[in-house]
Amino acid sequence: MKTLSIILPSFRDSRITAAIESIRMFDDESTVRIIVIDGGSDEALVTNIRRLLTEEDILISERDEGIFDALNKGLERVNTPYVGWIGSDDLYSGEVRASDVTGALKTNEIFVASLYVTAGTRIRRLNRSVLSAKGLIKYGLHNPHYSTFGHASLFCAHRFDIKSISADIGYFLDVFSSSRRILHTEKVAVLQEEGGFSTGSVGRSITINRSAFEHYRERGNAVTALLSVFLKMGYKVFSLALYSVFPRYWDKQFPSAAIIQARTNKK
Repeated sequence: MKTLSIILPSFRDSRITAAIESIRMFDDESTVRIIVIDGGSDEALVTNIRRLLTEEDILISERDEGIFDALNKGLERVNTPYVGWIGSDDLYSGEVRASDVTGALKTNEIFVASLYVTAGTRIRRLNRSVLSAKGLIKYGLHNPHYSTFGHASLFCAHRFDIKSISADIGYFLDVFSSSRRILHTEKVAVLQEEGGFSTGSVGRSITINRSAFEHYRERGNAVTALLSVFLKMGYKVFSLALYSVFPRYWDKQFPSAAIIQARTNKK
């Protein structure tokens, strides 16, 4: 029986095949249903995606209005008790498994693991799960949402604002404020490739933070919103600096994920 849906939004990204492989590695008890929401990629890529899916998985390939629209479409198709998602250019590390998630969610509404932002095999920064579990998300210390899982009844009750460039912040402010039963692990669940939607250029980062300010202000006031943005940016800069001064690489820590990435890079 499938108990956990993993939503996988994608558009013209061949790395999605590695993401799907990593979900299979993550799915240690065959309880995961993959929901691929493709934004209308070419038929060759869609065919490759379809070959990696089972009859119980879901593939939707049609034009959408971006990643948040794709995530909303995925939430509408969840028919399992629990849900999470991952990016098409990201990998599950193998350190946290589906059984860890479903076990945690039997007595908690949200389960959060840590996340590495990476560039190839180099670790660029760390998003720690404990910050979300302690309720600090409302002060700018945003949770690593690719390694956040929860009850479908909670997560599907909310939607991403597709008109907001920082809709993920607004979404999780609502989700976390609706729950008191949150469990976290410091283990790293996801390797998020730098340069994606939320980890790209400085200009995009500034635009996102301006939008984030509005989300924080709507749920508090201008002073706390400004403080939240500065804390959010400060934590990111600190983590980037730390891993620049003390470089670390994840491929030795997570060899199975490294094999999947290397196989994809050779294609």
